[in-house]
Formats: sequence, C-alpha cells, structure tokens
Amino acid sequence: MTTLYLIRHAEAEGNVFRRLQGQYDSFITPNGMKQIAALAKRFDGVAVDAVYASDLTRTRTTAQAICVPKGLELHPEPRFREVHCGVWENLPFGFLDHVDPERNYAFSHRPKEWSVEECETFPVYTGRFLQALEEVARRHEGGSVAVFSH
Repeated sequence: MTTLYLIRHAEAEGNVFRRLQGQYDSFITPNGMKQIAALAKRFDGVAVDAVYASDLTRTRTTAQAICVPKGLELHPEPRFREVHCGVWENLPFGFLDHVDPERNYAFSHRPKEWSVEECETFPVYTGRFLQALEEVARRHEGGSVAVFSH
C-alpha cells in the first residue's frame, strides 16, 4: 500500500488579497513562508520517498519544506494544478459577488454546476487530478509520497 500525504500550498498572495487564483501563478506571502517552516518541522522524522507538486509557483515553493531537508527531487505535475477558472482567473471575490453572484455562489456550493467562459469544469478537473494521483500511487507502490496541490 502507498502512503499519500496530500498537502495544500501555503498562504499565497491571492489568499490575502481575496482573489480567485485558479491557475494564476501567484507567490507565497511572508506568513506562508512561516507555514512552510512549520511544515518542515512537522515532517521532520517522517519517511517520504518522493515529492510531487503542481507546476505553479505557490505549490513548488511550499514543497521545498520536504524536498530540501530530505534531499529529494521535486516532480512537477501540471495535472495537480487548481481548476482553471477561465475568464475569472485572478479576479477579486468581491467583484464576482457583485457582477455574477449566482455563478459565484455555485463555484463554492454547487461546483458540478459551475461554468464560466474558457473555464475547466470541476468534473474535468477532478478527473485529471485523480488520474495523476492514481499514477503516482502505482509508481511508488509501497512507498510514501507527498503531493502538493491546491
């Protein structure tokens, strides 16, 4: 059996500024750097054989909490990216509440029904993510893997 640690990225700029990041490539905040240091301490003494992360900056930066101390290579995997939010990428949540409250509500409460122009639907997103996760688990059968995503 493979042990999988699913880890969300540390606090990023979009989290602080209340923006829908999606696949927008934002950076980790100073508070996020503190979270990364705490994560490194949490995994001190925990066996990890491989580390994967979405290819976005905020996940790759967070993954350093495990890669660096353990001397492991980081395997970027685009299929572990956040859902692509189409024309909503990097827009403020407050703006979306104002201009499109019904679809903004659906994004958080009825994701299977949510869709905007140029977006990736949640069922497509879920399918690609789970396919990648299954492949990683099979590739490291019997091992321990950290997966950084959103």
